[in-house]
Amino acid sequence: MTILMQDLKYGFRMLVKNPDFAAVAVLSLALGIGANSAVFSVAEAALLRSWPAKEPERLAKIIATTPQGRDDMFSYPDYRDLGEQSGSLAGIAAWSRHGHTLRAGTESQFVLDDWVSPNYFSVLGINAQLGRTFSPEPNRSNEPVVVVSDTLWHRVFNADPKLVGKAILLNDGSYTVIGIAPSGFRGLERGVPTDLWLPVTSEYRSEELRDRGYHDFELLGRLRPGATAAQAKAELDTIGHRLAGAYPVLKKARNITLISESERLHDALFPTFLLMAAVGLVLLICCANVAGLVLARSEVRRREIAVRLALGAGRGRLVRQLLAENAVLALAGAGLGLLLASWLIRLQPALMPPSDVEIGLDLRLDASVIVFTLVVSALAVLVFGLVPALEAARSSLVPALKGEELAGSRTRRIRMRGAIVLGEIALSVVLATASGLLLRSLLYSRGINLGFDTQKRLLFLDLSPGLAGYNLERSLTFFEQVAQKCGGLPGVRHATFARRMLLSDSGGGADQRVSIPGVELPQGQPTIPIKFNTVGPDYFETLGTRVVEGREFTATDGASGARVVLISRTMARRFWPGKDSLGRHIVVQGKECQIVGVVEDAKINGIHENPEPYMYFPFAQTPTDWGTLIVETSGDPRIQPAVVAAIRSEIRSMDPKVGVSVRTLGYLMQQAFWQDQTAAGSVGALGMLGMFLAAVGLYGVISYLVSRRGHEIGIRMALGAERRDVVRLVLSQGLRLAAIGTGIGLAVSLAVTRLMSGLLYGVKPWDPLTFAFSSAVVFLVALAACYIPARRATKVDPMVALRYE
Repeated sequence: MTILMQDLKYGFRMLVKNPDFAAVAVLSLALGIGANSAVFSVAEAALLRSWPAKEPERLAKIIATTPQGRDDMFSYPDYRDLGEQSGSLAGIAAWSRHGHTLRAGTESQFVLDDWVSPNYFSVLGINAQLGRTFSPEPNRSNEPVVVVSDTLWHRVFNADPKLVGKAILLNDGSYTVIGIAPSGFRGLERGVPTDLWLPVTSEYRSEELRDRGYHDFELLGRLRPGATAAQAKAELDTIGHRLAGAYPVLKKARNITLISESERLHDALFPTFLLMAAVGLVLLICCANVAGLVLARSEVRRREIAVRLALGAGRGRLVRQLLAENAVLALAGAGLGLLLASWLIRLQPALMPPSDVEIGLDLRLDASVIVFTLVVSALAVLVFGLVPALEAARSSLVPALKGEELAGSRTRRIRMRGAIVLGEIALSVVLATASGLLLRSLLYSRGINLGFDTQKRLLFLDLSPGLAGYNLERSLTFFEQVAQKCGGLPGVRHATFARRMLLSDSGGGADQRVSIPGVELPQGQPTIPIKFNTVGPDYFETLGTRVVEGREFTATDGASGARVVLISRTMARRFWPGKDSLGRHIVVQGKECQIVGVVEDAKINGIHENPEPYMYFPFAQTPTDWGTLIVETSGDPRIQPAVVAAIRSEIRSMDPKVGVSVRTLGYLMQQAFWQDQTAAGSVGALGMLGMFLAAVGLYGVISYLVSRRGHEIGIRMALGAERRDVVRLVLSQGLRLAAIGTGIGLAVSLAVTRLMSGLLYGVKPWDPLTFAFSSAVVFLVALAACYIPARRATKVDPMVALRYE
């Protein structure tokens, strides 16, 4: 350790004496290490971080598998049965995401809350920092109580320690605060933190808590000490079959299992690798540039190294000394990189998709990120420092002391720097190809038919009359009157309403159990879950969704009329292939409905989802106490604030207690395409950075070669060589490196881009157009990097070269 500290001190002094070299090398490493640390913090928060609970390795997510795929949602009776009958699980927690309007003084704001089982906090092993959490025993008093998050406590209540025991207003109800959650606990939904926790017994209607078809809860179980995940899986499978036998209409072909924490982390490794791959390539390019700098600097230090060898230093000792100097560089780069990473982390709010609530991962430079940064720095030392150190230690002693240089040694160093540049160019081609594929995928996604006219000028106003005390009947009347009044305003073409807007934040997973007379369902199920929406009159005309068969809903499809339904084209083709589905009947939640129309497929939750069966019901026949008012305007609502103000005024005139949240179609499209745009933009930025760094490396090599051949070039010009001949001579060397590097990069890209197939839509991982374009861009950048030293070579004075000779 004493020798190591001496080497580090000496390395620091050497870098202080060469500030230009140190600054360029440290900045290069900081770019690569900082970007890697920032991206790793995202991967750690989104994929690798364990459940925010005590002993998270004993927690497991309980899921169900059906012929339609994975299902994370359960009914409250399912939760009770699993908790009572499972011996391998010490407890099961249930939660469901909802929202309230919090009224504090004269201000109101929308907050996200989880409605949780009484044992939620005890299963997680979490205690309140102030007050208490919910008791696992039932609340006999039925007094509405709430646990407040630490973030909301600070943001709204100024961390008032006397808040516990006081009442707060949620919607129009009073809730007693019984505790403040510990700092850092944001709930179990990654990326969307929870503000409040409420017990299910005070929020759900008793019939909803008894209904086995009402799947609204996610479940998380805790293994008993000594119990294994395999034992719990076998037990849950047995319980699932028992429930399927007791309730075949709802549970047949529905198997219950769990995902242990180790399985979850294993499944997260591949997406983590994909997330880190592009930024890892940038770090390799940064290391390659620094390796070139270190190699050039070692040539300047040839005499110093020879003196050390002459004085008895062993070559191994010399390599350790040079690696220690490089370690100082890496540590400085790591420190600056962590500062860069902290700055990048602060940009998260600006990079998030638009939302009415706080969203974002809990990014922080914790111990795992710092350890990752140190490991990356150590690897960087080996990548950029080992080969130059070994090359420096191989110096021939006598020629170096005389100030001479062996031709073979110089050629070897030139080849080594050329190999480094080849690697940089190859990696740049890989990054450029990946970003090109993602860009083409984004352009394809932009052209996907979403099932409605994206060119229309639409406004979406989220309304929740239920939060203002309305029952279902009054809510229906409220929506009908609002649509009628807003439809008559100047500048408004159509106004309708629906339970939810397609591609909106939440509610898209709701389904109803359906049986189809005369149609055999998968695996003999008597009913299957099919997603649905409830819509008002003129919904399809307002949105521009085509009714391909039959008719749209009309005002006659009211509560007293015959029950009707419209279905998606995929549903018609799946259950009545080659037949007419109009006029047929289906049984939904035990009620018979007649199919009166077929509409084109529309995207429900995401733009890349596959078409699936979908149902539309008249809002009057299946009302809800919350929904979205959809307004088509004659002009762009973003530049017509008077129209928006008039609509708000109409709603306030009907009932000022009903909150209004306004969104435009552009806002909705930003949310829908955010993931594709972020992926293409991030990899594209890394690709541009990689090409820039590769161009700098190539420029350095060609400049070095020009300086080495300066006298030769002067003699050639003295003997009659034209300037274009000199440019051609220099460019041929650089472009030869660029061509070989591009070829290697294309070969590597063929293998690497196959791993991206899950991220690409409408384009193949081996798309020839993208490969050709990316290689051409890299080649042109390399040409520009070579041209500058080539132009400088033409300015060599032949007389100076001849006098030197």
